[in-house]
Amino acid sequence: MKTGVSKEEIFKGQGPVEDQVLLGMGVEKSETRDGNIEILTPGMYARLEGDGTLHCYQRIGAERELISCKLPDHLAPWRLVKRTPFRCMLQGNGLRLTIQGDSVIIFAPQQHLRLAFTGHFKPQYFQEVKGNRLLLDPLGGCGFFGIPARPTEVKDIDQDNWRLSAHLARWDELWVSLCPPRKRDMNKYYESIAHESSREEPYPSNEIIRSDAQYCKVFTLHAFWAADAPKWAENAPPSTGMGTYKHPMPWLSDHPVPADPDKFARVHDEAHRLGMKFVVYYSLAYSNAPDLLAEMRRLLDEYNLDGLYSDGWCGFREDFRPAYHLVRQARALLGERLLYLHSGGEPFGTYRVYLPFVYAYADHVLSGESGRNGLEREEFLRYTVSGYQISNTVGWWCYYGSTGLPGYHNIVPKSDDIAAALRNHVRIWRTLQAWSKAPNAEKELARFDREYYGGLAKLKTEETE
Repeated sequence: MKTGVSKEEIFKGQGPVEDQVLLGMGVEKSETRDGNIEILTPGMYARLEGDGTLHCYQRIGAERELISCKLPDHLAPWRLVKRTPFRCMLQGNGLRLTIQGDSVIIFAPQQHLRLAFTGHFKPQYFQEVKGNRLLLDPLGGCGFFGIPARPTEVKDIDQDNWRLSAHLARWDELWVSLCPPRKRDMNKYYESIAHESSREEPYPSNEIIRSDAQYCKVFTLHAFWAADAPKWAENAPPSTGMGTYKHPMPWLSDHPVPADPDKFARVHDEAHRLGMKFVVYYSLAYSNAPDLLAEMRRLLDEYNLDGLYSDGWCGFREDFRPAYHLVRQARALLGERLLYLHSGGEPFGTYRVYLPFVYAYADHVLSGESGRNGLEREEFLRYTVSGYQISNTVGWWCYYGSTGLPGYHNIVPKSDDIAAALRNHVRIWRTLQAWSKAPNAEKELARFDREYYGGLAKLKTEETE
């Protein structure tokens, strides 16, 4: 079976999916013992002690305490009031804690409350936007994300025992993410992607498909495989950060269908004949489909797809919860099929701070279309693109938008950039249609194939020995 949750379950609403374990991220154990409440997920061990101290430990890649928090005494006593396969709820006298299988702890106060956290590792990457913070080192780390955004304060960030404080109002939520929430999928980790299709050439030739098949296991068609959206289709408001475009705008369609059914069938069949998974563009952010999930199901079934490429998932907004639940529903619907996600600085409008627990539901995540946001190449690749020991999804460099030069540059990646990607656990797609128009294309493409795929094969051999 390629698909996960049935159509009937999806259409009942969020209920069945809300508490489903996806990609193995669920509650493995929860118990009350000796006055402590202990909860175990694949990526986290959480223990709430009788004195109100919450200890949170990382389990994947390293076993260590990441953060602790001494909850105010007046919140006691604490009770474990609900457990599902995906989450546990703990209730105190004025604060509810929800501990999820994706290594997220949600603090939901029923009164105004100050919380003080202590970190137990020394971050090498620490970034902040509107009070939302991401603190990482090569082994993992944590993030703090408020709804709505509230100021947070950090002290002694260059020490092993740093401190973070947050002041929450009634009905606020603070989402605390421990990294990574799941193990890497080694089959996906070395699964190379070809990404083709352009406005001028929506359907690549069989020659291009055969060339890509020498190196790639996934063949992706970008937005222009589909017919234009209806004339009534509107762009999202500018504040969402999703751009303003003019027709043709196939990404805005409410019911995408091939612009040329015969050519679409040719590309589909050739990719499958050559042993590649076939994935097409369908955006959770841009689509005007009234029911995004029903349309997703239709595409998968009607065109025999092996997954979907979602160009965006949230847009720019403080309250990421509806989009988070949508990504979980999409993951459930896709089952074993691929979710290839492009995140254009969502949801906070920057690559510096993002939500690792959302990325964890994707098989592949593409980042960097709108630049490096002022980060140096190594830091940008390791901590915003790679996903390694952060979300543990496979991180892809949208190279044309973040070469280090202003604007877009559809050029074959330079040797130095290829080396930087490989040492930082970052992947680069193959896009022969675009690169064939670059200077010295044939020679440059041969160099890329030799350096990148040769280097990737070497890394795989070293890791499996």
